[in-house]
Amino acid sequence: EQPLLTQKYYGLRLGTTRVIYKEDAPSTSFWIMNEKEYPILVQTQVYNDDKSSKAPFIVTPPILKVESNARTRLKVIPTSNLFNKNEESLYWLCVKGVPPLNDNESNNKNNITTNLNVNV
Repeated sequence: EQPLLTQKYYGLRLGTTRVIYKEDAPSTSFWIMNEKEYPILVQTQVYNDDKSSKAPFIVTPPILKVESNARTRLKVIPTSNLFNKNEESLYWLCVKGVPPLNDNESNNKNNITTNLNVNV
């Protein structure tokens, strides 16, 4: 059975399925690519395992414009050093892509934003 909407349909692609942060590193990074013929506004955030509360990481830049057929690198940076050294933790990286609207589409109810979630 085919998925209703695929990552290729959205046109926003992540360069990884998981982001691994090693506790002694100052940051880690991943890339995203806009495969569409128009720019996309991208918003990123890291959440705790419950997918609602903010995690002890930030993504920089948190909001950016990715031009058509362009690839850019984003950094995941810890905001604290209170990690348990004896166990792994799971967080969720949410990458939201918003396509542009022109004046004729402002009332279009079928405008679809992209939400991609991967493990950190």
